[in-house]
This record gives sequence, C-alpha cells and structure tokens, in this order.
Amino acid sequence: MSTEPLRLDEAGTLFPYVNTNSQWAHRCAKRILELDPALDPLAAMHAVDDMATSPRWRLMLPEAVAEALYGDDPISFGTRRPRQG
Repeated sequence: MSTEPLRLDEAGTLFPYVNTNSQWAHRCAKRILELDPALDPLAAMHAVDDMATSPRWRLMLPEAVAEALYGDDPISFGTRRPRQG
C-alpha cells in the first residue's frame, strides 16, 4: 500500500500527490541522478526547482517526471512541427 497522500481530481478520481514543492523537487532530482549519474547534483536540483512550482508538473509524481525527461524514451521539447496555416 502506498504512503502517498491522495487527492481527488476534477473527475473524482483519487491520485497520489507529494505535499511540498521541496519534497517534490528532491525526489525528482534524486530519480534523475539515478537515471543519469553523470549529471551534477546541484544542476539537477536547479532544473527541477522551477518545475516544482508548476501545477502542471506537480500533478505528476516526481519520479514519473524524471522518467519522462531522462528515461529510456524521454520526451522531446524541440521536435514539434510548426503549425501550418
């Protein structure tokens, strides 16, 4: 059983949530460093500090964000095609 606090989303679904920004940033940076040990720990913390204040990122568990950014199939922010119009 998870020890994460739970919150309800708009649809009434329970999901795990990390209570504080600092706790979220620490866990995200820790997972990033596990995925890429060559990264500077201070740089990893600086990278996730800003993300921890964004409601969009905070809805995700910090480990999931780290996996999305540094896992085997990371998301890419620079490959979007320009809009045709």
